[in-house]
Amino acid sequence: MTDPFLTLAGPAPARAEADRWRQVALLSVAAAVEGDERARVELAAALVALDCPAEAEALLARARDDDPWARWWGVLAAGQLGDLDRLDAALHDARAAVAPTSPDGREVARRLADLDGELAELSGAEPNGARFALLGHRARPERRVLAVGRSSAAFLLDPSWERLRVVRLAPSDGPSAGNAAHQPLGTLIEAVRRGESGPGRPVPADVARTLEPSPMLEALREEPGRRDERLLRLAAEVREERERLADERISLERERAALSGERARLRRARPATRPAPAPVAVAIPTTPKEAAEVLGVERGAPPDEVERSWRELIARCHPDRVEGLHPEIRRRAADLTLAANAARDLLTTNGARPRARRRA
Repeated sequence: MTDPFLTLAGPAPARAEADRWRQVALLSVAAAVEGDERARVELAAALVALDCPAEAEALLARARDDDPWARWWGVLAAGQLGDLDRLDAALHDARAAVAPTSPDGREVARRLADLDGELAELSGAEPNGARFALLGHRARPERRVLAVGRSSAAFLLDPSWERLRVVRLAPSDGPSAGNAAHQPLGTLIEAVRRGESGPGRPVPADVARTLEPSPMLEALREEPGRRDERLLRLAAEVREERERLADERISLERERAALSGERARLRRARPATRPAPAPVAVAIPTTPKEAAEVLGVERGAPPDEVERSWRELIARCHPDRVEGLHPEIRRRAADLTLAANAARDLLTTNGARPRARRRA
């Protein structure tokens, strides 16, 4: 009997307040008739989202100690009641009880650790990497700020120029609420100084409310016209979100185009690559002095020294040793070979042999 009620209720908490009250009705039946554990925990989640933490705590007192999500909603309920010492105790007990041995356990343990860091930094401790998002800002009757942390816990804050004091935890929209929390605390404080209000969410009162039947009954007997109006508002929210994302995409495209233009400008501003100098042809020696320089010997060196230097030079630059390399390298090797042969002839025969012609 409980399955149809759980199915109709959907994941708790729902997005809209009227849907949350319908969840309270459906999950109450599931929890009361069958005593369903899952229905009890999800009912507590819906009540926390509706800012009814006392009733949520009463439900969670009968939940299993090893249920990670029951621990999480219990910590939020304790924080919404406004007793920060009670919140610290509930958070400490939950962190000790939740074991990261299952997917749910790991997720809740991560959220509890994030919440611990967020509360510490809001209380004035050294920055520890906590991240927040501004949800709302109220000027009267008392100035208050609504923010959410990466843990998905929401905070009702009393702002001053230098810090944000926690008044209590605010109603939570569920585990996905922390997805937008990307600002360090200092950036959040600067935004509050400027009077920003984020998406302009309503800021709750300093004291949580108690459960009453009238909002639930009103949600259950919602007229078709009001339901359609609510759906239209939801469609408008989706349309605005799409427009915002489209504007961000256009901005990113403009930045990309600007970067591409700057890269092209820098590329054009670079000095042109200088062409490699043409290889210098090796001159055929015509005098004993030039021949001695080619072979690297002293002028007037004995024939055996000239012969040894010639052999060493030919061994290094003979065209057969550079076969298959770049044509310019092969050409230079051939020029060096001709010059070495001509130098040997000049130094060993005093120019009696005909000189090799210089290669064109």
